[in-house]
Amino acid sequence: KKINSMIVKKITKSLAPKLVDGTLPDIDSDFAGVDRGRVKGYMEERFGKENVCSVGTYSTFKPKGMIKDFARVFDMDFAQANSVTFKLRLGDNSMLDILKRSQSEPLLKEFLKKNPDIFYMMPTILDQKKTEGIHACAMIVTPSVMTSQEWSPMRMTNGVLISQWGGGEMDDAGFLKNDILGLKQLDKFTDIIRLAKENGKSVPDIYNLPYDDREVYRFFSNGWTGDIFQMGSEGLTSYIKSLKPTCLDDIVATMALYRPGPMENGFHETYIKCKNEGRAPKYLWGTQDITRDTYGLLVYQEQIMKIFTELGGLSLKEADDIRRALGKKDASILAPWKKVLLKGFLERGATEEIFEEMWGVVLEFAKYSFNKSHSAAYGITAYISQYLKVHYPIEYWTVALDYADEDKTSIYLSEILQAKKINLKSIDINKSQSIMTSDLDSSTIFWGISSVKGIGEDTSDQIIVERGENGDYTSLLDFLKRNVYKGSKVKKTAVEGLISSGAFDSIESIEEGEENKRNDLIVKYRLVMKVKISNKARDPYTNDNVVSNWFWKVRQKELTGLSFIDYRSIAEDENLGNNFLTIREINTRHQYGIFKTFGGYVTQMKVGNTSKGKYCRMVIENNYKLHKVIMWASEYEKFKDLLKGCEKRIILFSGEFRYDAKYSKANQFTFKDESFLKVF
Repeated sequence: KKINSMIVKKITKSLAPKLVDGTLPDIDSDFAGVDRGRVKGYMEERFGKENVCSVGTYSTFKPKGMIKDFARVFDMDFAQANSVTFKLRLGDNSMLDILKRSQSEPLLKEFLKKNPDIFYMMPTILDQKKTEGIHACAMIVTPSVMTSQEWSPMRMTNGVLISQWGGGEMDDAGFLKNDILGLKQLDKFTDIIRLAKENGKSVPDIYNLPYDDREVYRFFSNGWTGDIFQMGSEGLTSYIKSLKPTCLDDIVATMALYRPGPMENGFHETYIKCKNEGRAPKYLWGTQDITRDTYGLLVYQEQIMKIFTELGGLSLKEADDIRRALGKKDASILAPWKKVLLKGFLERGATEEIFEEMWGVVLEFAKYSFNKSHSAAYGITAYISQYLKVHYPIEYWTVALDYADEDKTSIYLSEILQAKKINLKSIDINKSQSIMTSDLDSSTIFWGISSVKGIGEDTSDQIIVERGENGDYTSLLDFLKRNVYKGSKVKKTAVEGLISSGAFDSIESIEEGEENKRNDLIVKYRLVMKVKISNKARDPYTNDNVVSNWFWKVRQKELTGLSFIDYRSIAEDENLGNNFLTIREINTRHQYGIFKTFGGYVTQMKVGNTSKGKYCRMVIENNYKLHKVIMWASEYEKFKDLLKGCEKRIILFSGEFRYDAKYSKANQFTFKDESFLKVF
């Protein structure tokens, strides 16, 4: 079919989002990102202002995204389009790939039959430029005989000079490309070591550690990967638990295997089966020494290069040239090299049949192989992180919690409580500093005063300086007398936040289980300081629940992120506690299905679609142990109104507690017909 060019232009324009306005793209949370001005200044000082530029990037239309974009443009059922794209694999980038995949995926085949116009438009739009941006870390240095603008096409965005050629084109043209990453983890290492020295501890050279520390590998095997470089995701944590690493090679391999390509082909599972389940590795001809560390799998680009040099007789330079050609899948470049390699293989005893088999395997693995030097650098950094966590836990977690985003805090606290190496205490007005602080004698971390929402560094500094100059506070009234005055940084929000967070519990003799007495302190503060409440409807303390201890525990959690809540007690108060899940039942490794009541704080909630309707997945945190909850379509319809206000709230519910062998590989709750849900 011919496609009207005006229609194509209109579609392309409507699909393309607005161009990136010189801002950096989102990158992995382990990276602090590049301080563009700082790096630019350093590079300009070293190489000259006129010869340094950033690298432009361009995204293009690919099948998965393109089908979704068409669905939006033509007002199609987006859920259906999403289901169709789920059938496409990582390497399905051409029209031929789509056709081949449709032969084994009926849903995709039916979609193409029902939407022929879209199918005919695809080749015109496929691989066309979609957006432009700036590479997160790449910078180009051009020879000084001319300026960057004279060497190649450039554009200026927000004062940043950017190449209009991509990084690959600049590389091919012979320019020097530098990738400069700002790693947040290195700042953390510096802070951890500084704290350890301040605490009188000797510290090792972290770049020359022993890599045979069994306790470090035990932490990895337990899935204790909180704040471990590149290993913080739920999926990678689950994988490292299954892998049970025993050496640095396993950590390095994890960095290369846990990526879409290798996972899609099951290489990551093959590695585990060979390592832990006794499966015999399958070695290609002559590759036993080359792939022994990866159980016969071609995981790294360096392994492919070694095959070319040791079995094909090429030099390292020639092997690297083929490696680059494999990445570009350029048949015209690869064909001559194939003949050269065949000759080398035959001279070393291979048959032509062996070579053809190996050439096919290498071509396939080259799509997914990873740079080992890159993987090793990440793996070693992860090992250093875990080593410091094992041997300097109080310093490690003091720093990690201080850096942590709110959504990570629960995960970190869960691990701290499981590892049982340190204690956690909420804010104490006489012991806490502005940020997290540690007490070596009791192996305790005290929450920082500035961790309370609404309290900035200026406010916490005033409180701490006053305490340092005139001694500990003796009561709430003493605190108010010394800190609340005209021009003070300590305002109503700060005082009530500190009271609700338990900062005055110790000096006001409020014991565990008496948290509702904090309400008396709020009332006392408002009376003494004559505080007027302008909007009582929005005041959290004009609430019937202020008489309950759980209200103050939850309020503390909202304000600081740290609070231990007796959910069983809440259930008993609501006459729902008779069938509450016990600790022993929670700790049963493979629970075979019991119907129980449980409670927790909803940290995550996601609603999805199935052919039977909407479903909901939740993660609830019960005193920093995380539990998964699933609610399928019929139960979702029953509780959907309650679920709208569920996130970041306490819930009580009943459901079946059972080991999920298919998806989560853990015990999880599933709602049933007889389940109840109560939101607080």
